[in-house]
Order: sequence, then structure tokens, then C-alpha cells
Amino acid sequence: MQEGASSSLVISTYTGSNWTALGFTLGGLVAGEGSFMVTRASRPFADGLPRPRFVFEMSMATRDRPVLEALRSFLGYGSIGDRPARRANWQPMSTFSIASLRAHRAATIPFAERFLLPCAKKAQFERWRDALISYEAMRPSRYGMGRSPCSAPGCDKPVRGRRLCRSHYYRATGY
Repeated sequence: MQEGASSSLVISTYTGSNWTALGFTLGGLVAGEGSFMVTRASRPFADGLPRPRFVFEMSMATRDRPVLEALRSFLGYGSIGDRPARRANWQPMSTFSIASLRAHRAATIPFAERFLLPCAKKAQFERWRDALISYEAMRPSRYGMGRSPCSAPGCDKPVRGRRLCRSHYYRATGY
């Protein structure tokens, strides 16, 4: 790795076996500091069922923020947020998180499968991954399939609002 005036890691200088070594190093940090969580989103689905959120998160003291930046550069996804110290003698915190299902499929899952060594965190990840896969099988995304069709029987026009096409929307709302 090249050294420079900046305290952050320069990911672009890693190649070949160094890249793999960096991946296992970051995997070790994730094993110690990372979390794979399933939480509830603030809004439930339209049918009233709770909407799960799949989150990968890693928190460290702000002085170690360059490590979180290296993880974000390595994965190519995620965001880093900073929080002030919660008590007088505590350190301010930085948190790296990924909540996008697409980012989990593209980066989080392949990273953890390859670079997390067998440990309790790997078992936590596997339960989290299995829950995410079963959720996607139960509620597949319509992304890339075009606009939803009107919910009125026999109508296949695109939706305007309230799951209705323009003409059915006008009839339902009186506008």
C-alpha cells in the first residue's frame, strides 16, 4: 500500500493477493465489530404485515473512521454516519451501514461468504442471509418489470395512484 499524507487507506493500490489479504482483514473486523440485523421499517405493508429491513452495520470510534471508509471502498456500497459522544468520557462514534437489498445481493452477501471465517458472526450472517432469501422469495421485487397494472378487474393500463389507472382513479376519487 502506498503511504501518503492522508490517514485513510488507499484501496486502489491493492491488487492480487494483497486484495485478498485486505478482504480477510476487513472480514476479521466485521467478525468483531459488525452486526447483521433484521429490524422493522416504520411503515408496514399495505396488507398490514410488518415490513422487515435487512441491515448490515459496523460501528467504531470516530478516530477509526478510515477503517470504515476502507470497508465502504472495498464493498462499493454503504454510508458512514457520525455521532457525538453520548457521555462525557466516551468517544464519538462512526457507523457504516448498508440497508439496500440490491447492495446486500451485490456486495454484503458475497463478501461475508468469502471473507468471514467460521465463527459466531458467520452463523449470525447465515441466519440473516437465509431470512433475506426467504423474504425475497415470499415478496419478490417488481423492479425492472415496468409499471404495475391497474387493480380494476380486466384493466391493464398503468397505475396512476391508489393502484388504479387514470380513468378508474377519477371514478374512485371524483376528480
